[in-house]
Amino acid sequence: MTVQKGRILIVDDEQGIRELLINEFVKLGYEVFSVVNGEEAINKLQTEKVDIVITDMNMPKVDGLELLKFIKEKTSETEVIIITGYATVENALEAMRNGAYDFVQKPFNIDELTALVEKALEKTELKMLVALYESSNAVFSSLKLEDLFPIMTSLVKKVTFSQDASIFLIDNNNHIYLASSTYSRYAPQKKEIEALALKLFGENKNEPLFFDINNTPSSLSGIFEPDSEIKSAMAFPIMLNGKMMGYLFLTKTNPSSPFVRADLKNVGVFVSQIAQSIANTKLYEKLEVKIAELEQTSKDLDHMRGIVQLPSSKMNDTALFISEKADYIVSLKDVPQTVVNVIAEIKDKALQCLKDIKDLKECQERK
Repeated sequence: MTVQKGRILIVDDEQGIRELLINEFVKLGYEVFSVVNGEEAINKLQTEKVDIVITDMNMPKVDGLELLKFIKEKTSETEVIIITGYATVENALEAMRNGAYDFVQKPFNIDELTALVEKALEKTELKMLVALYESSNAVFSSLKLEDLFPIMTSLVKKVTFSQDASIFLIDNNNHIYLASSTYSRYAPQKKEIEALALKLFGENKNEPLFFDINNTPSSLSGIFEPDSEIKSAMAFPIMLNGKMMGYLFLTKTNPSSPFVRADLKNVGVFVSQIAQSIANTKLYEKLEVKIAELEQTSKDLDHMRGIVQLPSSKMNDTALFISEKADYIVSLKDVPQTVVNVIAEIKDKALQCLKDIKDLKECQERK
């Protein structure tokens, strides 16, 4: 299967220009659409998502500048390169002020234009990656995992323009299970993805995979029904420090909008956030248990201090245990500051108790 680098829309009324650009960018691995004017471009963009628009400036009814403004209002992440045979400084400045990636004068050098498109695509990918990282990082660090799963699937579905998303995890008994999904409860596509998850997990697949249903890998034949609503699918392993934790599955129902290379990068960042969130949640759960144990021990220590007959050595040993345990918890990797603060309070109490015991001994010795 050919991996598409990105999607380009060419807008120009000159057939020769359109054919030249189509042939060149298809050879380079892009999926290319073309229309003859701004009106057709707007209609096309209502139903198709593209990464780059290369448009002529001078067109009837809707010119390149008007098309640029429409694109930036509707899909600001799409980059626009304007080409024209009547370039002026004023036109170039106006285009750049309205968000054009660059302004190219005809006749253009095809190698320079292809290089420009590569850079524009990198910019769109970078903007998407940054936005996805910031949003997912902010959200994932603030909620419990059971609350995060619906947010995770909804966010990655939106960013990749997928129809549905599912997260499968591996439990403590090494069984894979569905943790979250945007599919309706009895959707037949949900069963197909569950079968895909079992297949990949059973074969210990740990590499990202995406494909069109009409070109399904032979190893996955029979999973999808001939009349399946799913037209393309992506499976991305969720891993942390080399350990398999589960899979993220994405599906699309629009055959004209398959997954492309940029989706792998975006999903890769997202999956790393999911993996870290799962690891953090498990760490928090362990820390909560340890904190509860320390708090109870601390209460027991306070009770001991009120019992005169209890040997001071017993209280001393308990206080030392609390202090050492607190240091151990704080030394763990990625411990949240809120946990560090709680542990510090418990340790302070233990250290105060040690001081009280020492003062009591010195007082008794002076007597």
